[in-house]
Amino acid sequence: MKHELILIFTFLFCLLGCKKNNNLQLDETERLLLHKPDSALYILKQIQPSSLNPKDYARYALMYSEALDKNNIKVTDDSLILQAWNYYKNSSHDIANQCKTLFYRGKIKLNANNQLEALRLFLIIDEMLGRTSEPNYKELGLLHKQIGKVYYEQMNYNRAFLYFQQSRDFLQKANATTEEIYAILDMAAATCRMKNISKAIKLYSTALHLSDEQNIKETAQTAMNNLSSLYVITDRKDIPPALPERIEKYARNDSLYKYQTLMNINVIRNNIDSARHYLNLAESHSNNPFDMAYLQYVAFKINTQTEQLQDAIDRIHRYITLTDSLTRSEIQFSAGMVEREYLKKQAELAKYRMEIRNFWEIIISVIIVVSIITTCFIIRRFIHIQRERTNHYLLLSEKASIEYKRLTDSLIERQDMESRLKGLVASRFELIEKLGRKYYEKENTAIQQTNMFQQVKQIILEFSENPKMQQELETIVNLCHDNAMMKLKNDFPSMKERDIQLLCYVFAGFSPQVISLFMKNNITNVYTRKSRLKLQIKSSDSDNKELFLRLL
Repeated sequence: MKHELILIFTFLFCLLGCKKNNNLQLDETERLLLHKPDSALYILKQIQPSSLNPKDYARYALMYSEALDKNNIKVTDDSLILQAWNYYKNSSHDIANQCKTLFYRGKIKLNANNQLEALRLFLIIDEMLGRTSEPNYKELGLLHKQIGKVYYEQMNYNRAFLYFQQSRDFLQKANATTEEIYAILDMAAATCRMKNISKAIKLYSTALHLSDEQNIKETAQTAMNNLSSLYVITDRKDIPPALPERIEKYARNDSLYKYQTLMNINVIRNNIDSARHYLNLAESHSNNPFDMAYLQYVAFKINTQTEQLQDAIDRIHRYITLTDSLTRSEIQFSAGMVEREYLKKQAELAKYRMEIRNFWEIIISVIIVVSIITTCFIIRRFIHIQRERTNHYLLLSEKASIEYKRLTDSLIERQDMESRLKGLVASRFELIEKLGRKYYEKENTAIQQTNMFQQVKQIILEFSENPKMQQELETIVNLCHDNAMMKLKNDFPSMKERDIQLLCYVFAGFSPQVISLFMKNNITNVYTRKSRLKLQIKSSDSDNKELFLRLL
């Protein structure tokens, strides 16, 4: 009996020890999954699944599937992840693990080339995450990126671009810069397939800029390689000089894209022999229809530049054949999706009709009666509204006539005022003008000339040095010439007071001789300053430039 108790306690102790050890291993695996997925997979392979309870086994199955995916090990059998789903689907509070399980189920379906089922699972996750009060933007971003890839593989590039764009927005909110750069690269790829080359160049340039900021070499290489291809397609000449050297230096190591990138750089530099060499190497490693079509197009350009016209014709025919085949595939995919959507909508419409037929049969008579009553009411109401509208229009017409008469009277009054003001200017300053001109005349005796000189000088000085008279002159100029002085001060706030005073005299119509007396300057200086101010106004961006130049 004593030996049996010892054996039982030993078994329980070992069982508890194994359970604790398994939990520690799972915790360590979860910590390593983010940055060291290979180490996490190694630990998971050391765990015996048979020793785990249902909760730990579900956790183990989910992490094992995640570790395989992060290590780029493609699995087509979903039996393991289904074990996790069978546990988590009943845990209504554990939305995070439910979504993660469905996500890796969807990726396994993609590996098995079952894109429609994968898309269905991803859309279920999207709906589940959309119902949460605090959405995880990073998870939403990665999910939308995966949905976009499904549409991309189905050649539905418009739909793919939409999800890639949503993915970028979510990742930007989550501050996941690395993942955001990959989303931008996906957006650019979809844009290329939609033949929007200029937008694709902008997106790849954005990805390259962010990659440089974050010092991510892989995404920078991808962006530069694709930029080189787009520069070749568009024949752009405004390529930054340092970019081709950088693209050549950091060309990706995988043979096809390295050869293709070096080919693009040599085409851009017009090194035909080197471009042809790398073209041959790229063709020997190419098996993708899109890559083959692009290489045929580059070969056509190279043969055209070297005037090998027959080879150029052969290449362009092959390019047309390949692109025609790709276009047909895209149309078939698009047509198939449209047809599926159409049949689905037709089935839903038929079901809807069956559901509401009885309802409409019951209420049809009620609708007819209500329609008749409503029609009578509407007609009567319409007549009433039409009558009120006619009266309203008549009233508006009368108001418009009164307003028109008022505006006409105001215009006549304004024209009369301008005429009187111009007459006032002419009469008010006629004496000053005449005296100013007399100042230069030398026909009288010396005494008379001296007296006249002193009188004229006194009048002119009183006029030019009287601030009140200067202000009155500005007011008259504003009234006669559409507020010219006010607009001048507003448009040229830094203009000197002496220059403003000179322009005021010019706008008022004084001659340069008289202005020279007012300003106490010689005529040459007046002409010089007037020319300088005219040039300053002419070269400015003032809205009233034409008014000032006309008055000058």
